[in-house]
Amino acid sequence: MNEKLENFLLYGISDDWAAVAEFDGNVKKISPEIYSRSKVLEIIREIAERGYIQLGAFPGGGRSWEPWDVSIDVAMDRIAHGYNGVAGYMSVPEDDIGSNEVFRAAITDGGRERLRELGDPYEKYGDPWSDDPLLRVDL
Repeated sequence: MNEKLENFLLYGISDDWAAVAEFDGNVKKISPEIYSRSKVLEIIREIAERGYIQLGAFPGGGRSWEPWDVSIDVAMDRIAHGYNGVAGYMSVPEDDIGSNEVFRAAITDGGRERLRELGDPYEKYGDPWSDDPLLRVDL
């Protein structure tokens, strides 16, 4: 994974939990030459293995986000193929990726430290969504 993509991903996760759409959209926009759903899953795994994110979900019943106390392999299987009655990323229709809640990632202390090292991606690289009035950041 390139540093620019890593920077934008960690930045996006740093203010809230990030669903699969955060990863999908960033890879598609920042690194379109490598984009595929399989590649997005590889990137989620890589960031989790580095200890920058924790994987979990909103379990329902009014409960808040909870981390999964499972191996990365089990977590990645849940994300790819579904969990708790929610369709997995590999089978959800393209139009439903944005609303898919099969998982959410939370940034860890290690992820925050890495983000501090990388800096603010908008200052460093500009706004990759500047051509989209609904997504751009007006600094």
